[in-house]
Amino acid sequence: MLDPESERHGASPLRCVLAEVDGELRGYARYAVRPEWDASGAKGTVVVRDLEALDPAAYAALWRFLFETDLTSTVTAHSRPVDDPLLHLVTDVRRCGVRVRDWLYLRPVEVGAALAARRYAAPVDVVLEVEDAFCPWNAGRWRLTGDTSGASCVRTDDAPELALGARELGEAYLGGTSLAAQAGAGRVRELRPGALTEASAAFAWPVAPWLPHGF
Repeated sequence: MLDPESERHGASPLRCVLAEVDGELRGYARYAVRPEWDASGAKGTVVVRDLEALDPAAYAALWRFLFETDLTSTVTAHSRPVDDPLLHLVTDVRRCGVRVRDWLYLRPVEVGAALAARRYAAPVDVVLEVEDAFCPWNAGRWRLTGDTSGASCVRTDDAPELALGARELGEAYLGGTSLAAQAGAGRVRELRPGALTEASAAFAWPVAPWLPHGF
C-alpha cells in the first residue's frame, strides 16, 4: 500500500493491527498516529485508513484498540458507511462529530440492463414510465419484475404505474434513497394505487450503499 510521506500530514508511517481468534485472521485495521501536545499534555490523533472484520467481536476489538492508543485523544475515520456499526458501539454518538458527504454517484445508462442486473428485497411487478433527456433510449415504459433471486426489465406497452426520471432511478438503484421519499418531493408519481409502496419495498436493501475508495 502506498504511503508517501508527503501525504501523511505529520502522522506516522502507516501501521496495521490484526484481530485473530486461535490463529485465524478475523479482521484488520490500517491506521497512523499524528502526535500533538499542548499545555495540558498529549492530545494526538489516530487516523484510521480502513477497518474490516468478519464478525462483531473482532470489529469491536479493533475499534477498542484504536480508541485506547496511548498519547491520543481523538480518532478520525473517513469514508465509512452511513450505517457503520461503530455508531451503535459508542456510548454517545452525538459527541462523535459525524458528517455525511456524497462520494457515490450513479445514473443508469441502460435502464433495462441495469434494473435486470440487481436483486430486489421484495417481489415486484411494476411498469415504469421513465423520462431521460440525456440518454433518450431509456425513455418509455419498462416492466420490471423481480425478487431476491433475480429480475427482468423489458419494454412494454402496458399502462404505466410509476412515473419517474433516470435521476430518481439512479438514487433508488442501490437502495440508499427510497422511491417513497422522492415521491414526497414530487419527483416520483404513483399512477396505480399501491405501486409506490411495492416498488419502494423492493428497491430497499439491508446494507446502505458505500464507496470505501475515492475515484
